[in-house]
Amino acid sequence: MTNRIPFTSAALLALLSLFLVAAPILAQDPTPTPLALGPTMTSLRSRNQLTCGVNQDALGLGYLDPNSGDVVGLQVDLCRALAAALFGDAAAVQFPPYSSTTSAMNALKSGEVDLLIRDVPWTFSQDASGLEFGPPIFYTGQGIMVQAEGGATTWNELNSKTVCVVAASTAEAEIPAVAARQNITLQIITPASATLQAAWQNLQDGRCDALSAERVQLLILQKRSSEPQSFIVWDAPNQVYTHEPYAPVMRNDDEQWANIVRWTMLGLVQAEQLGITSETVETYVRQVVNGTAETDAVYLERVGPERARFLDPVFGLGAQLGLAPDFMRPAIVAVGNYGEIYNRHFGAQGDLTLPRGLNNLADTGGLMYAPDWR
Repeated sequence: MTNRIPFTSAALLALLSLFLVAAPILAQDPTPTPLALGPTMTSLRSRNQLTCGVNQDALGLGYLDPNSGDVVGLQVDLCRALAAALFGDAAAVQFPPYSSTTSAMNALKSGEVDLLIRDVPWTFSQDASGLEFGPPIFYTGQGIMVQAEGGATTWNELNSKTVCVVAASTAEAEIPAVAARQNITLQIITPASATLQAAWQNLQDGRCDALSAERVQLLILQKRSSEPQSFIVWDAPNQVYTHEPYAPVMRNDDEQWANIVRWTMLGLVQAEQLGITSETVETYVRQVVNGTAETDAVYLERVGPERARFLDPVFGLGAQLGLAPDFMRPAIVAVGNYGEIYNRHFGAQGDLTLPRGLNNLADTGGLMYAPDWR
């Protein structure tokens, strides 16, 4: 008599798991039902132009280049990437000038701009105020600048010294807490004129031993100084004493638009994770040889499923957002991945030199990573 192996529920589960792993997970309807457009996308499609609020006087982040007359910077490139993802054209964006974060926020709330990508830190109170924040696109915080000659280089050396801050600023609110954590005493000085320029002048004139403000602001002051080498901005990780992730800001009234912004920003990080750059992106798209495109099987074997879901018109996921399936392709072609953008503005040839630090990818010690593109 033939012996039979009992088919247990555990064996059934194992067989089912094997089937799911082996199944063609990329298979999908090449013509999905078009997603209904929300109010923001309806408006954008009617005018074919994105309106993006960025800094226009912050080297590295966003500033008006007097030589070209163009607004340039990391924030600007992120807006251009979004325009490319929406319209296939990185130039289909305008940057209205705002003199302050407050005026930019008012423009967002009134509907004058579609989103802000500028120095608006993602905080509990901001998020609870009815705004929608995208993923962090730049990690920064409050730092310290000192005179190069004889200036303190550690918290202990700053003990019992004077620190200039702007009245009612984040530095004024937070530096007492860091002094307590470091078990030191600091004398806080605020200039009569509650401006960063006044506090900066106090440091230059020797009326205080250090100046505290957001780190990029300190680097800009140093860069624009007539003697940049005369000042030092602390650069050790534990010397940036607040956590202030800058993130895109939107009105909290359009989930589709929030998802489009969120996944375009994450897509720039994902491209870097996948090794896709502005120079290599076209090598990862489906090739056409003698008029014949690669078959699905050949294409998947060559680039892998992750890149296929990211760049291919058939396997791409953009239709779920109401965009082209391969919406990240023109964005990467236009401005590159997140690392390329960062290095363009903060690398050795950038307007400011700022090590990536927390802005590195997670697998190289930073906080930048994108969830799976599936």
